[in-house]
Amino acid sequence: QEQIAEFLPRIRCKYKDAGILAYFQPYTNTYAPIDRLREIYEPAFASEEVIGVAIGTRPDCVPFDVMELLAYENTRKKVILELGLQTASDVTLERVGRGHTVADFLDAVKRAHASGLIVTSHVILGLPGETMEDFERTAETIKSSGVSAVKIHPLHIVRGTRMAEEFARGEFELLSFEGYCNAVARFIQIVGMQIAIERFSGEAQNETLIAPDWSGNRNKIVARVEELLQSNQPG
Repeated sequence: QEQIAEFLPRIRCKYKDAGILAYFQPYTNTYAPIDRLREIYEPAFASEEVIGVAIGTRPDCVPFDVMELLAYENTRKKVILELGLQTASDVTLERVGRGHTVADFLDAVKRAHASGLIVTSHVILGLPGETMEDFERTAETIKSSGVSAVKIHPLHIVRGTRMAEEFARGEFELLSFEGYCNAVARFIQIVGMQIAIERFSGEAQNETLIAPDWSGNRNKIVARVEELLQSNQPG
């Protein structure tokens, strides 16, 4: 309620006629008892200014009772469920400690669609040990899943994490700027025109980010990916 009261007037000053989505973004926004979730969601669904609600979560944290709640809320305002797949490799998912499988993701997407929800997926290109072949397999999985949109991210090495320790020991290498842009362009080619690409850049906070040093240069990433797509040369 406080965020709606604070930020809606600012948005309206800049975008007078825009439709506004309430986005439950950080962490796992379905990981609570049903009564608590209903309480958290209610200000967004009750607001006359908000036309839809996006809820970010993990594919292993959408049990049937939560999906029933989201299906009900979807009768009030459109619900977009954002599910983090990250990679279509179960080996990589286990290695990085994601705690879910590709099958968990596909099951959550199927149940969300059956409940009438729009589904957006998240993937990370450049996870330890992965190659272009893995990125292509992830793109094919996203395409066949029938999701409406995807958000693509580079791998960030963040201070205080197990992966930061592995990176410091030289256990894996990050994609270069050019390698990441090639991977993104190839990914976009595979998923085609039927799935919206909502983003393909992103950055951690400067005080926590160890690498890569190019991830915050959004305009440069966009320009290079567009160049590769126009020349039909990714990969």
